[in-house]
Amino acid sequence: MIKQVETFLQYLKEHKNYSPHTIRNYRIDLDQFFEFLETFELDILSLGRAEIRMFLGELKRRHLKKTSVARKLAALKSFFRFLKQNHLVEKNPAALVSSPKLDKPLPKFLTLIEMDKLFEIINTNTMLGLRNRVVVELFYATGMRISELVSIKMKQLDLDNQIVRVLGKGKKERIVPFGAPAGRWLRKYIAKRREFLIEKGHLAEEHLFVNKDGIAISARGVRGIVDRFLYLAADRHGLSPHALRHTFATHLLDNGADLRAIQELLGHSSLATTERYTHITHDRLLKIYRKTHPHQKKE
Repeated sequence: MIKQVETFLQYLKEHKNYSPHTIRNYRIDLDQFFEFLETFELDILSLGRAEIRMFLGELKRRHLKKTSVARKLAALKSFFRFLKQNHLVEKNPAALVSSPKLDKPLPKFLTLIEMDKLFEIINTNTMLGLRNRVVVELFYATGMRISELVSIKMKQLDLDNQIVRVLGKGKKERIVPFGAPAGRWLRKYIAKRREFLIEKGHLAEEHLFVNKDGIAISARGVRGIVDRFLYLAADRHGLSPHALRHTFATHLLDNGADLRAIQELLGHSSLATTERYTHITHDRLLKIYRKTHPHQKKE
């Protein structure tokens, strides 16, 4: 079964385009599940819903967060579905097990002032500094995921039309536009990038974003860079590169963008997922009120 776990994780990587971060977490989740089976001397081929719920109960006793328990259940559902599709088990014992009800906190995003400060603190006097600026520019201009950003290759860029082809979850490709500011910084970076890659002996590198050695930068590398800038710009707990995705969606909504359009730009398969971003800022709420309330309109 260990072999099947490796095959499953490889399948998620190659066919579902899951990020390395998600795959790493799924590996940990499955390792914990197999430890549970060994502890209670359970046979994976004869598991039912009761045993899966027993595993979740064990996690609850360890005081794991609901989000962690939900992810581990999702990993099990996906793994058993994979085994069933490959005729290695007869049923998916996790299929009908309900996920714990999660709290839905509002997505964290940056204000316009914080975004301005974020751009200001990035030193662009070096090639790597230019790279950092373009990373933040594209996050904010496109709302793409970190896994999508690090996988961008030069051939996916169309600078003349200001669009980039993004490979999202499930290897679904979508076209995402970016504005003139991001386009200007991209041109500056690409010119310096070529000189840098010649110097490092990696001119053939296809990926847009490279590290200090001239090879494709990792998601972890980008996360570290952006985390540092976010702390300096906003100094608020819980901000991550994903906050820039939230910021992208929030600022579009605040300026009247259609929710369906935002769904397409973000690459969400369901509109329900996009609706997480429909929180309305105080200023926009006041603006709508003053524009539409009958008594306000009379004044």
